[in-house]
Amino acid sequence: MRQLTVKQVREEFGGQLPPDATLRGDDGPDHRPPSDAPVRRKGNRAGRFADLNAFADFALAGLTGAEVKVWLILFRDTKAATGVARTGQSDIARRAGIDARTVRRALDALTAMGMVTTVRRGKLNAGPSAYRVRPTGAA
Repeated sequence: MRQLTVKQVREEFGGQLPPDATLRGDDGPDHRPPSDAPVRRKGNRAGRFADLNAFADFALAGLTGAEVKVWLILFRDTKAATGVARTGQSDIARRAGIDARTVRRALDALTAMGMVTTVRRGKLNAGPSAYRVRPTGAA
């Protein structure tokens, strides 16, 4: 699977992410700090900003307000170590200021678009559902 930057997707593919590609952060040689600059720990920050930029550039216009709220909450709750967000639907509804039924409809729509995948279904006394979040419908 090819890894492309947002810039490459814009220039080479007219803003459409090919199905055989994923997004990566802009971390080419032009983006390295000068050698006398203090070295910072490099986490997953560049990748998360690339995901957020891809979401804003390619997916945001086609979503409803509820779908945007649900996606952003799940994106924020995603743990860097696992890439999974464990959040209950009622908690999403409370934080987004929408009804729980609206959250379920938004999750169904995001799942159909390939932007959210349910990793584990939540159960009573077994914890919340776990979701994997993608910036676009690409796998």
